[in-house]
Parts: sequence; structure tokens; C-alpha cells
Amino acid sequence: MIEKTKIEQAIMDFYHEGHVQSKPELYDEILHDDWKFFYYDQEGNFKIVDKETYKSWYNPEKRNDELKWYTEILNVDITGNNASVKLKIGNQNVEFTDYFNMMKIDGKWWVVNKLSSAQRFE
Repeated sequence: MIEKTKIEQAIMDFYHEGHVQSKPELYDEILHDDWKFFYYDQEGNFKIVDKETYKSWYNPEKRNDELKWYTEILNVDITGNNASVKLKIGNQNVEFTDYFNMMKIDGKWWVVNKLSSAQRFE
């Protein structure tokens, strides 16, 4: 149970807050350097993005303070040093369902890849 708590805390402290604050350096604390993001864009094209590209999408100076971000962790499944997490993160404009594959490396939980889908409310 303690490992589940560590995973959930890391997600809230770094992934959730990275979105809330639009602060890319927070992602460095949870996304492994070799992290990849797999998704379909709004036109239905399959995309794979690396960590640096993903981080470039966030800028605290362009943060929209009207957005009210929430994160709900739906499932955490741990086997040894591997974990799978399903969560919802969103605001009044969009909700993402994210699937994280995580690994415990040198005592710390890292997201090694992410699959995501989006539902837009705009």
C-alpha cells in the first residue's frame, strides 16, 4: 500500500501541478528522460512525442488562471517495480484519460510512457 501512496503523491505533486502551474520543470520529477507519449491528435493522426517536446507545450507565463484543473486517479496496479495507472485529468474545457506505465528506478517511481485520449467541452 505504501508504494501506491508514493505513486499517487508523485502524480499529484508533479504531473497534476505541472498542468495547474503550466510549469514544465515539474515534469522532470516524474517523467523519465526516455519517456514517450502516444496519442491521436484532433485530426485523428497517430502521434508519438518525447519529453522535451511535451514540456515545450507548457509555459507559466501563458498559464490561464481561469482553468480549474482536477486529477482523479482511477486505478493503480503494481507488480514488483512496475505499475500501471489510469487517471483522469482535466478542466472546464477538456478531460484527458491517461494511462501511465511506471517503473521504480533507484527507489523512485517514474512514468516511462503515457497513452492518452481527450474529450473536449469547448
